[in-house]
Amino acid sequence: MTNFEKQAVDMVKQLVPNCTKIEFKADIGDTSYRVSFFVFIDGERKQCYELADDGVIDEKKMEDMFAAYVDSVRMSESYKTGEPNIISFIS
Repeated sequence: MTNFEKQAVDMVKQLVPNCTKIEFKADIGDTSYRVSFFVFIDGERKQCYELADDGVIDEKKMEDMFAAYVDSVRMSESYKTGEPNIISFIS
């Protein structure tokens, strides 16, 4: 597991501590990004924005965590300027 994957797992676990499986995807460019995840709770697959809509997680907190994650990726030595940087994994 890479550092970015570990960081993402920690972030998701802070938001949804009772999840058992994480499907994470981040598509990060120089001026835009898209971050989302699915988790399994009690055997059901739930998308992050669905959890926010249902009041399970705080959407503002999630968006702030996504922005901090993206900043961390962009500041890393492995970030590729001018290219899509995709982080996708299942944990």
